[in-house]
Amino acid sequence: MRIYHGRIVSFEDSSSPKEYGYMAVGEDGKIISLSQEKPDAEGELIDYSGYLILPGFVDAHIHLPQFHRRAMVSDSLLDWLERYIFPAEMKFSDGEFARKVSREFFSALLRNGTTTAVVYSSSHREATEIAFEEAAKTGIRAVIGQVLMDMNGPEELLTTPERAVNDIRSVALKWHGFDGRLFYAVTPRFAVSCTMDLMKAASNVARKMGLYIQTHLSEQMEEIMEVKKLFPGFESYTEVYLKAGLLGEKSIVGHAIHLSGRERRILAETGTKIAHCPSSNFFLHSGVMDLGAQERFGLTIALGSDVGAGPFVSMFEVLRDAYYANAMSPFKAFHLLTMGGARALRMEKRIGSLEVGKDADFIVVNPEPLAGTRDDLEVLLSRLMILGDERNVTATYVQGRRLWPS
Repeated sequence: MRIYHGRIVSFEDSSSPKEYGYMAVGEDGKIISLSQEKPDAEGELIDYSGYLILPGFVDAHIHLPQFHRRAMVSDSLLDWLERYIFPAEMKFSDGEFARKVSREFFSALLRNGTTTAVVYSSSHREATEIAFEEAAKTGIRAVIGQVLMDMNGPEELLTTPERAVNDIRSVALKWHGFDGRLFYAVTPRFAVSCTMDLMKAASNVARKMGLYIQTHLSEQMEEIMEVKKLFPGFESYTEVYLKAGLLGEKSIVGHAIHLSGRERRILAETGTKIAHCPSSNFFLHSGVMDLGAQERFGLTIALGSDVGAGPFVSMFEVLRDAYYANAMSPFKAFHLLTMGGARALRMEKRIGSLEVGKDADFIVVNPEPLAGTRDDLEVLLSRLMILGDERNVTATYVQGRRLWPS
C-alpha cells in the first residue's frame, strides 16, 4: 500500500469539491481510503506537500495523426482537411512512421496530465493496431478507433463497408477491454465522408460487439450544408446519424455546436454524449457551443482538445477556452474535465473522481508560481484554469502506477 499526502481535491459535484490530506492506494491500483489525517496503517508515504493531487484529466476527443499538424491556419474545416489533414493521415500507411508518432503522442498526453483519451487513429488498420500497442506500453487509459471514410476523400484513405467491418472486428477482438484500460471506438469520420451503407455497417458491428462509437457533428455551417446536399431526405444532420444507428449510450459526438432544439432532444433521448472542443472551435472559427442550451436538455458534456484543430495538448489550456466560450466557475470546469469525461464514457464508477473503490488515476500539480496550496481553492483553481499548462504537471498516475515521469 502507498499513502499519498498533499492537497487532494475531487470534483464529484460541480459546485462543491471535496478535499482531503491523505489518500491510500492498494496494490491493485484502487483507492482504499481518503482522509484528513494520516491513516493508521502501514505503507510507503509519498509526500507531495505543497502540491495539488487531482483526478486524472479526460480528453474526450483527440486525433493522433494530427499531432504534428496543429496551428495550420485555414479558411474552413473542409479546406483544412484537404490541405493539411488528409495528406498527414496518408503518411500513416508507413508502420514505422505510425509507431514513432504514436509514442510521441501518448508520451505528450501523460506529460500534460491526461490519463484517459478518446482517440481518432488514421484510416489504416495497421496504424490503429500500432496505436493500441503503444498505448498499452505506456499504461494510459484510452478509447481508440480507426477512422472510416468511403467518399469525398483521397483514395488512399477510403474503405468499403465490408472492409471496415472486418477491420473493426479484427482489432476490437484483440484490444477492446484490454487490461481494463483500452477500448475500441467505431469511428466514422463524419457524414460528409461516409455513405449511409458504411455508417449502418459500422453501427451494426458496434452494437453487436458492445463497442464505443465516435464521430463529428455540426462543427461548421459549411459542413452542415454539405450534409444536407448529400442526404437531402433528412431534416437535420443529427437525424442522418439517428437513421444510421450511430447515436446511443456509448456514442460521443464531437463539437455539436449548431443544433436545433429537436436535434438536442434526439441526442438526449438516445443518451448520446457530446465532446465540447472549445480551443478547436476558436481556432477554426467554427462557432461557440451554447453549454447552457445543451445542459437544459440534460446532455452529458465532456471536454476534448481536438488536436490538431485544437492547438493545445494541455487540458489546462482547453479549460481556459471553455471558460471563454461559456462563463463558469473553476469548480464546474474541472468537473467537466474529470467527471464529465468519465460519464461520457460510462466509466464514472471507475474514474473521474478520487473516491474509495475507484481506480487511482490522478495527477500531481505544482501550483507555483501561479498560486500556493494554502490559497482559497476557488482562487487556486481559477489561476490554474486560466494560466496553467504542462509545466504545472509534476506526475501522472494511472491505476496507482506513476507513468510520468517514468
